Amino acid sequence: MNLHLDATPSAAASALRGVLRAHGLQVEDFEFEEYDASGLGDLLGRRERILSVKRRSTGEERLYASGPDSAWLGAFMMDLGSGHFGKVEPVAH
Repeated sequence: MNLHLDATPSAAASALRGVLRAHGLQVEDFEFEEYDASGLGDLLGRRERILSVKRRSTGEERLYASGPDSAWLGAFMMDLGSGHFGKVEPVAH
């Protein structure tokens, strides 16, 4: 499911919007996709999902496992802070 952050009501999208805004980044520069994971997690009864976050201006895309007890948001923040999505240039107000 392809989700645009500015129109998506999910908790994950809300969290991503908040982090991007806190870093002074344009929410519109990022795409967010959420997929149902299948396989071993399903067999074990875990409701895992895969989150894909892509920065349009750089083309950088990262995948994160989400679900109960997941630390995907912290991993995203670390990736953002360490430059995996490119240079963080705050939006001029």
